[in-house]
Amino acid sequence: MQNWQPTNPVERRFMDAHTDWMRFAKDKAARLMIWQTDETDAQLVQLYFQVQDEMSCAVRTTRASFVNESSYAKVLTDELVAFYDSRRDASNAQGLRADWQAPRNDGANPVLYLLMVADSLMRHHPDIFPALVFVLEPAQVRDEAAWSRWLDGLLSAIAAAPKFGERVRIVVPRTDVAPLAGLLQRHQDAVRVLQGKYSMASVPRELLAESGERGASGEFRRLFVMLTETIEGGNRARLEELRMAALKVAEREQWFDQCVVVHLIAGAAYLKWRDRERAIDAYRSAADSGRRAVDAGHPAGHKLVANGLFGEASVHLTHKDYAHSAYCYERAATSTTTARDALMTVEAWRMSAVCWERAGEREHALEAGFNALDAGLLIDESMRVNSNLRFVVEWMVAQVGAFDRRRGELSEKVAALRGGR
Repeated sequence: MQNWQPTNPVERRFMDAHTDWMRFAKDKAARLMIWQTDETDAQLVQLYFQVQDEMSCAVRTTRASFVNESSYAKVLTDELVAFYDSRRDASNAQGLRADWQAPRNDGANPVLYLLMVADSLMRHHPDIFPALVFVLEPAQVRDEAAWSRWLDGLLSAIAAAPKFGERVRIVVPRTDVAPLAGLLQRHQDAVRVLQGKYSMASVPRELLAESGERGASGEFRRLFVMLTETIEGGNRARLEELRMAALKVAEREQWFDQCVVVHLIAGAAYLKWRDRERAIDAYRSAADSGRRAVDAGHPAGHKLVANGLFGEASVHLTHKDYAHSAYCYERAATSTTTARDALMTVEAWRMSAVCWERAGEREHALEAGFNALDAGLLIDESMRVNSNLRFVVEWMVAQVGAFDRRRGELSEKVAALRGGR
């Protein structure tokens, strides 16, 4: 990125994030960075590491849930090994010798073994893995105190075995750093807290101002920006005024996809304001506009329908109406299947399973879970390890015990997913 110059508000903020990252990267004593932002700016940090993931094998982002201290290190180790294995064929085809094998585990502490595996990989491929950065963003942390203890143990292991951990860096993006405050006290030399302030909420207006766009598209973008800004204000009358104005432009131009977006924003606002009926109505309007997009031949029409259904499902879920939520997710799965979007299909069936389980309908839940696994076979093998399939497998294994009548069926499907068959 040395010669790259930002040309718009998003790129300028991206460069600010990169500057913050480089400050940590050049700090030789630092091992863990807690990257603190507000919820809006957190999206920029996610984007930054998404780009790093794509540009460098040495940056590995994991969203595996933190269930307990005893299993998390093994999850990270398994993901790292699986990532390497998923790239073997492509690397060999390009003339790169992808012949690394993880060292044998002789019963070492799981955290120490993680560091041993990382060190082994870096020594085997020093040009590709000059260092390893683990970006830890657990989808769920069941026990914040246990999460802090695990990080404490990791830092202690790095300090005790510097030959294994000297080239390992850890990043934990957070909006709330209070649960991790103890790490600063116990590991002052190794922990850094970066308070990232990027003002991402101002980006839409800045982009609009720089575009100089005129005509219907310029009018719609102006209304769109103003509409998104009403979410924080809580002014229902203003929201509806801008919503109707934006829809008028979109309807006139037959931009049915933009009609969907307008309704989705309204739905998100009403959901935040705890207005259940208006939120449901807005999301159903989004799905209806998506169907109009399908009828008009829009290539993303079925995904647009699914977005409306996902939105309605979230309203029912928020109000613990699990059965209605499950039905919405199943209808969304139908749309995403038609759209050939395997990732969204897996997520739709996964959430349907979770909702049925919470509704006390175990058989429906298991059926939805198996459907999610089937949909996962359509995801490219190299992408499966970092997809939401991991959560499906974890959930299904927890639901289907060793002596359950469907355990064999589950084992076969998981084997197929891991074997690429």
